[in-house]
Amino acid sequence: MARHTSEMERRADDAERELLQWKKVKFMADKVGDEFEGYLTGVAAFGLFIELIEHFVEGMVHVSTMADDYYRFVEGSHALVGENTHKSYRLGDKVKVQLIRVNMEERKIDLGLAEILERVREGERGSRRSKSAPKAGKRRTQRPGRRERQGRKGGRR
Repeated sequence: MARHTSEMERRADDAERELLQWKKVKFMADKVGDEFEGYLTGVAAFGLFIELIEHFVEGMVHVSTMADDYYRFVEGSHALVGENTHKSYRLGDKVKVQLIRVNMEERKIDLGLAEILERVREGERGSRRSKSAPKAGKRRTQRPGRRERQGRKGGRR
């Protein structure tokens, strides 16, 4: 009887946690693009876990959104450290984040660090072209489209 009671209590706790997470995700769904302040509550090799101060909602900043540098996980100090910028994000740091995406099915909130997103946006506005001059006399010919290739006899399909 005690074992059954414990199992039912665990199931009820799991259901409560899942319902709370669903409510938090639903609450945040209309706030995509907004910026918030939060604290780093977890650091892993794949990203940072942030709890928003204002709403007590937790989301994740994936390392793929941290495009300004290559960040390495330092397990001993619970930090992600940039190789070139030496910028570090440690457990307990206060950061400003932007809500990027809300996934209702998986009950996940994706965030991006506001300062990095801003730096990446500024970098995109600048010239991305190479400073070297194109080779003289060498002009690329455009590859024929699908219709032209299909019109040829003996062509592949």
